[in-house]
Amino acid sequence: MSHTFETSFSVMRIIFICLSFVIFLSLSACDSSSSNQQPSQITIGLAAPLTGTSSRAGQDMRTATEMAVALANEDLEEGAPTFRLAVEDTRSTTEGTEEAFRNLISKGVVFVVGPYSSSNTNHIIPLIDETRVVTIAPASAAQGLAAKSDWLFRTSLTVDVLMPEGVSATQKYLDYKNVGVLTNAGDHFSQNAEDKFIEEVGQLSGVSVGMKQSYNRPGSDPVPDLTPQINALINANPKLDALFFFGLTADRHSFILQAHELGVTDLPFVITLLSTSDIRSARESAPASTEGILVLQVWIASSNHPASQAYVKEHQSRYNGTPSDFSARTFAGADLLLRAIMEVTPDNISNDAVREQLAMMRNVDTIYGPFSFDDDGDAEYTPLVGIVRGASIELLED
Repeated sequence: MSHTFETSFSVMRIIFICLSFVIFLSLSACDSSSSNQQPSQITIGLAAPLTGTSSRAGQDMRTATEMAVALANEDLEEGAPTFRLAVEDTRSTTEGTEEAFRNLISKGVVFVVGPYSSSNTNHIIPLIDETRVVTIAPASAAQGLAAKSDWLFRTSLTVDVLMPEGVSATQKYLDYKNVGVLTNAGDHFSQNAEDKFIEEVGQLSGVSVGMKQSYNRPGSDPVPDLTPQINALINANPKLDALFFFGLTADRHSFILQAHELGVTDLPFVITLLSTSDIRSARESAPASTEGILVLQVWIASSNHPASQAYVKEHQSRYNGTPSDFSARTFAGADLLLRAIMEVTPDNISNDAVREQLAMMRNVDTIYGPFSFDDDGDAEYTPLVGIVRGASIELLED
């Protein structure tokens, strides 16, 4: 009996050892294959203001990113990983922006489109540096932010690129000598734009800033009554030849409508990055309120560049309407991010590899025309100056 038990135990021990060895080999094979196996799906994050004061822009950003992801999936080579979109609402605040990024990061997302404003972009830089998340900010335009982080890229032109062309073209068109300025001093982009504008005007002979007015509105607060500032500007002595306005989406909308209600008709306005979304929103209340406003822009729907025309046509076929510049800028940023991911070999898709691919982009064909990232990760292409005609922006003719 004892001998039988010992024999059975020995056999069971041999079987156990053999099974353990087989399991070890199987697990080793799985580990080896998984380390070389490309992901079946890659998540792209979007952090956009879907609610709050910038919600119109945020909804355009969402539509644009969805379209970019859909087009990228249609163009994938057989066997390549597909893309999916994860969306988080920044609520038009810095706190909401940080929460949106943390939510995406907690889900393992390492490629993000957003946020919307320069203030929110500046706020999120320490977090994206800490977590090494490749971030494409498609609308941020304040000077110097991308230089703060190796992980931040911006596809909208910054004010130091926009202002020289904008001041030169608008001065030639309006022949202004005495200009006024109204600025949201509580917003990083707006104040930065004013500073650069004054610097450029200072280089023009015979042109001066006759009056400056401001108000203080962080991105999440309601726009205050601007009547005192507007009245001060329209009653300036000597009379102003043009008024430059620097603010965010909600600011632009309120300024245009309040100026219209005050009957301001003979003072030309120049607004940096005024979008067709802003124009349509103002026209819902006062159809004539935006006519003739001069715009410093990065993209205009009437552009004759082939890539831009193809984009407009695709957007119209999908959504039955002309894209706003918020849509276009977000689409361009998402498209460049997706291209960078697809350029990386499938078994090497990582935040480091994609960041390096973006940093190397030079003279890429985009809806902006030839596009490059500079050494800091900021965009380089040709700025535009337009004039509002109806619900659209047309290129300003010499």
